[in-house]
Amino acid sequence: MTSRPSVPAPPARPRVLYVDDEDDVREVFQAVFEDEFDVVTVASGPEALGALARASFDVLVSDMRMEPMKGSELLARAYAEFRDVPRLLLTGFSDHDDLAAAVNQGHVWAYVQKPWDVEQLRLTITRAVEARRLELDNRRLVDELRAANRSLRDDVEVVQRTVVRPRLLVSSPAMAKVLEQVVAVAGTDANVLLYGETGVGKELVAAAIHERSQRRRGRFVAQNLAALPPELMTSELFGHVKGAFTGAQSSRRGLFELADGGTLFLDEIGEAPPALQAMLLRALESREIWPVGSSEPRRVDLRIIAATNRELLAEAQAGTFRLDLYYRLAVAPIHIPPLRARTEDVRGLGQPMLEAAARRMSRPQPRVTDAAWRSLEGHAWPGNVRELSNLMERLVIYHAGREVDVEDTGLPTAPPAGTSLPRLGAPAEVTEPPFSAAAQTSAAGVAWSIVLQLPEAGTTFDDLEKEILAQVLVRAEGNQSRAARSLGLSESTLRSRLKRLGLKS
Repeated sequence: MTSRPSVPAPPARPRVLYVDDEDDVREVFQAVFEDEFDVVTVASGPEALGALARASFDVLVSDMRMEPMKGSELLARAYAEFRDVPRLLLTGFSDHDDLAAAVNQGHVWAYVQKPWDVEQLRLTITRAVEARRLELDNRRLVDELRAANRSLRDDVEVVQRTVVRPRLLVSSPAMAKVLEQVVAVAGTDANVLLYGETGVGKELVAAAIHERSQRRRGRFVAQNLAALPPELMTSELFGHVKGAFTGAQSSRRGLFELADGGTLFLDEIGEAPPALQAMLLRALESREIWPVGSSEPRRVDLRIIAATNRELLAEAQAGTFRLDLYYRLAVAPIHIPPLRARTEDVRGLGQPMLEAAARRMSRPQPRVTDAAWRSLEGHAWPGNVRELSNLMERLVIYHAGREVDVEDTGLPTAPPAGTSLPRLGAPAEVTEPPFSAAAQTSAAGVAWSIVLQLPEAGTTFDDLEKEILAQVLVRAEGNQSRAARSLGLSESTLRSRLKRLGLKS
């Protein structure tokens, strides 16, 4: 049996409000038009205003000569209070003065001479209804277009704030410890504080946490507070309403609302002035924000990942940073070691950066020799991962499509005195848990450490996470409940990760 195509429902009958102080005229109007219009009749201007306040009408039709309120006065009131309802006036020949004033002041959509002709009045009412519905449709489309433009502007703003992040490949024991912490914290909604030197890749780690979390379908919004003038921080984070300050010509959503449902990464959190720290604390505690100039708060649901290159706890204890805010942010602190302490990662990080830079510049990718990579591993990297990223871009600019050897890197060819070059991809063991033993202890009272045999090539987070979960399951003798408790995860989250990584659940 074939289904018949659905037919759109016909529009509702137009609702017409007719005002006349003569009973017999109202009865005639009702009898003539009730078959095609939903007609409501009243006997005076005040009654008509009350009806307009209680219900929606498509057209208001009024006689001119009424007491105590003339039709022209009624239409003027209706124009002020119910402007989207078209107003028709029925007039006699001697009403020209009041009619001229009403037309000139815009109170009348159209007028019909009395005695009115049925077909003329029917056509006038129909056209008024069509004009009103067209205007309402246009208004709705304009609102939808404005909403779409706001959403597009927000999306563009998010894209502009988000750097192109290469895949995070690790080969070092130091970053394997960071990975363990990322795996542990990603399954929770706890706020995270990343700390380490400038340029160590804190945003890369923040993005890795977001992409493994329950909020990965939401936005990842990043902002370096050090890049914002203090006077703009509040508006940038919490937004503002139109007219909140000079230059606020329209309302604007802040980063908290842009990241609603996702993750907000606040780099250089130590740069927040005291007043902003208080607002951040209130937002974290109440899950509400107050846009600048707004008279009411807005609810938000997001995760905060903050980062700093300062000794924030020491500053908090010294009173230069709010201690209560520090503890709100540092539920799960993660230290990102400098690149010089994990030089095994240079190739794993640098190669994807090189590929991304070549794609971005539409240039052939340089071919870095093994000798050059070993030379780069011996560099001290004072600028950390950011310096490495800049170098990969420079190689694409100056050596596109060519082989890059040691002398082409522009870096010292010998390591600093007293340092030794680690062998790329050397096997390493991670036996020290990233958190305290108490934090790693399962419900059964057992603390497990993870031993990772690192491969000779760069390893993805997925590879290392798979190995970690496999070892935890072995320790738990296949008991998923016990394994989940040891990792601080729910059983459903653990099963989801096992399925994603191709491990038997």
